[in-house]
Amino acid sequence: MLECQSMMEKLSPFMDMASLEIESLRRIKRSKRDEAEEEEKEESEESTTSSSSSSSNAYFGFPHLPEEPTNRDFDQSVLCRIRVRLPDGRITQRSFLKSESVQLLWSYCNSQIDESERKLFKLIQAFPGDYKTLHYGSNTTFEQSGLANSVVSVTWV
Repeated sequence: MLECQSMMEKLSPFMDMASLEIESLRRIKRSKRDEAEEEEKEESEESTTSSSSSSSNAYFGFPHLPEEPTNRDFDQSVLCRIRVRLPDGRITQRSFLKSESVQLLWSYCNSQIDESERKLFKLIQAFPGDYKTLHYGSNTTFEQSGLANSVVSVTWV
């Protein structure tokens, strides 16, 4: 029995190294597979969004909506999350850079509304006991406008 135990003690470093090597190979395979899937997804999204949302954004005069920034790509201090309540009752949220123009919020809201329901809308930021109507013509950033990390409602005009 002692021989088996000593043999296992001698083999355990090799077994640990093998498991680490296997795990690193799995990570490499996963990352390659994820990159390939992301490229396919981006290509399909570009083809669909460029044909549908770009044309509807262009129709309403909204700027192109860039890809959503993530916590992995940016420091948390430069990001803000906006929660949007749509006219049909759905609530969505999206991250924006605090330095981005507030006009991108209109593009995002327009992209969330079904094409058959699209018409002119306005955005309202509610405060306890008061509200503020947001104006599209404003060239302020999310940080300057006070919209960072707030809730906005979409209402029909």
